[in-house]
Amino acid sequence: PAAIMYDRPLTREMYMTSRWISEPLCLFDNCLETDGALACVIVSAERARDCRQRPVYLHSVAQGLPAQHHGMVNYWNDDPLTGPAWTAARQLWKQADFGPEDVDVAQIYDAFTPLVPLSLEGYGFCARGEGGAFTEGGALESGGRLPINTGGGGLSEAYVHGFNLITEGVKQLRGTSTAQVPDAATCLVTAGEGVPTSAVLLRN
Repeated sequence: PAAIMYDRPLTREMYMTSRWISEPLCLFDNCLETDGALACVIVSAERARDCRQRPVYLHSVAQGLPAQHHGMVNYWNDDPLTGPAWTAARQLWKQADFGPEDVDVAQIYDAFTPLVPLSLEGYGFCARGEGGAFTEGGALESGGRLPINTGGGGLSEAYVHGFNLITEGVKQLRGTSTAQVPDAATCLVTAGEGVPTSAVLLRN
C-alpha cells in the first residue's frame, strides 16, 4: 500500500502506447524518481536473538565486477549481456548451501525493465537467453515459481537505489509483507546489473 503505483493498475494498452524515453524503453520501463530513506540493523546472530523483531540471517553475500568492466558500464565487455550478475552469482552460490531452485522469493534490482531478465539469467534461474520467456511464462507472479519485487521494486514502489528490496526481503522472511509469499524461508536480493554489483541471500 505504500508503493507509489499502488492501486494504479497498468494495462498492456497503457504500456504499449506510452511515450518513449529512450527506445526501446518506454515510460513504464524506467524507475520512479523518489526521495526516501531506509535502514538495516546488522548484528551478530547471538545479539539478534535479544532483539524485538524476529531476525533474518545473511546466508551468503557477494560482489561482482567482470574482468573487462569499464567504470560504471559494461558496454565494452566481449558479451555485454553477461554482466556483473554472472560474476557475483558464482561467488554467491559457492558460499551458499542451497541453489537457485531453493529460493522462495526474490527482490531483483529493476531500475529499468531489461535488468530483470538479465539478472534472472545471471543468477541461474533460467538459461542464457531465456529470461524473457521465463518472465512471460508467469514465473514471477504471485503464486509463480519465483515471485519477485513483492513490494513493487523500483518500477512501482519507489526508487531508493534498491534499498527497499532489502527491507522487502526481510519482511517476506518475517511474514510481515503486504504481498506475503506463503512460508517464504529464503530470499535473493540483487543490486544493479550493468554496474559493479552485489547480492545477498537471506534466510530464516
